[in-house]
Amino acid sequence: MHETAVRKTRRMALARGIGLAGACLLITIGTYKPAAAKTSKTIFLYQDHPHDGKRCGDCKYFSADDGSATRGTCALVDGAIDRDGWCMAYVPKT
Repeated sequence: MHETAVRKTRRMALARGIGLAGACLLITIGTYKPAAAKTSKTIFLYQDHPHDGKRCGDCKYFSADDGSATRGTCALVDGAIDRDGWCMAYVPKT
């Protein structure tokens, strides 16, 4: 093979390799799904009443619902959360 033919073959192989690596990266990024962030209430021993003066309404993970003064959601616990509830994931707002 001539030197110019070898260079063209190398360039083609490198270009194909880079293209294949890029395609694999795009496929991987497109199928990425983060792990489930929320856990069931039973795992965190959720209860719908305060515990030692601590309540979900004062927790940094609690977000109040717009339409309800007593219910909301939690960043860690799955399902509807009572503002006066409590669980083991409680961390006071700072």
